[in-house]
Order: sequence, then C-alpha cells, then structure tokens
Amino acid sequence: MDPIVQYLIISRELLALGHGVLAAQAAHAAVAGYLIAAGSDPARAWAGGTFTKILLAADDEAALRAVSAQLASAGIAHKLLEESRLQGKATAIGVAPLPKSTVAPVLGRLPLFR
Repeated sequence: MDPIVQYLIISRELLALGHGVLAAQAAHAAVAGYLIAAGSDPARAWAGGTFTKILLAADDEAALRAVSAQLASAGIAHKLLEESRLQGKATAIGVAPLPKSTVAPVLGRLPLFR
C-alpha cells in the first residue's frame, strides 16, 4: 500500500521564536500544501481519509530554500512560506498531499521534526 500523505518541512530556527510561532507556521504549511492541490485526486483521497501529515525538519532558511528547489526540480507541488513579519524569511514548506512513494525520494534524507 502506498499511503497518501502530506509532508510539512519546518525550519528549526523557529524554535527560538516559541511554540506558538512554530505551530502557526506548521498550520500555514498544511493549509497551503492542501490548497495548491485541492482539486487533485490524491488531495481529495487524502481529505477523505486520515489527513496523515509527516513533519520534517530543515536546519535553517538556506536548507529550506534548497529543499524547495529540489521539490520544484522533481515537479512536486509545494508552497514555500515566507513570513512577512520576519522580513520575508522562509519558515516552512507545505507539500501537496501525494502518495508517499512520490515524495519520499526527495525528502527521505530529512529528519523528523522533534
């Protein structure tokens, strides 16, 4: 079985800003990732299922931007979030809900956010 999941990648730099900021950015990433693919079959299946999300970590903004570039190169729909209150700093990525096997080759090296 190849589950449909949504990956969220969060910059560890947000830990210094507090749990509320971290939670807000994760929520923004989840909504943005879903909205960019809401009409697709995988997104509809995901929304009708268990809403499985996998939260991954990037060390900093540069790493987050590098992951976004890799996702773009692989043709994987995603949204890089840039926080206006942080002068446009990249904080998170929301990936469209997709089969795990489609996204894992690009994101498999990233650690879980702990």
